[in-house]
Amino acid sequence: MKRKPSNPYSLKHTVLETEIDHLNHVNNKVYLEWMEHIAWQHSLSVGIDEALIKTLGKVMVIGRHEMNFHSACYLGDRLQIDTWVTAPSSAKKRTRFYQITREKDGKRVFTAQTLWICMDIKTHKSTAMPNEFIEPYQGQYETINPSKSLRYL
Repeated sequence: MKRKPSNPYSLKHTVLETEIDHLNHVNNKVYLEWMEHIAWQHSLSVGIDEALIKTLGKVMVIGRHEMNFHSACYLGDRLQIDTWVTAPSSAKKRTRFYQITREKDGKRVFTAQTLWICMDIKTHKSTAMPNEFIEPYQGQYETINPSKSLRYL
């Protein structure tokens, strides 16, 4: 897992009853929902929205997720959910990282990374990322060690 940068995009969240499973902790699929939500919110915060995606005819899609569960979360836990991106690793790919920290004890409870691939909406084939998907994140990029990434896709 890449070290969290000094400037991640962050959201606060309190665990809801609807997110708890029969083991009385947050269901694993909920972490994936949180990942999708914060990634989309981060994109919106830099001006990448559905209108731009439609105009460009390109969208970032998931190539691979890696999710690491370090400690369980429970009803009422207050969490800080962070995400950040790397500079594109190729003309078509970028990695996004996620980290969830429980506020009461500062424990890192979850880390993940996603390899995102740019796709042409009409052909559903991978394509070069437009500058409109690269430039808005300038200044937020962190470098990545390729041996620690999902580069093999």
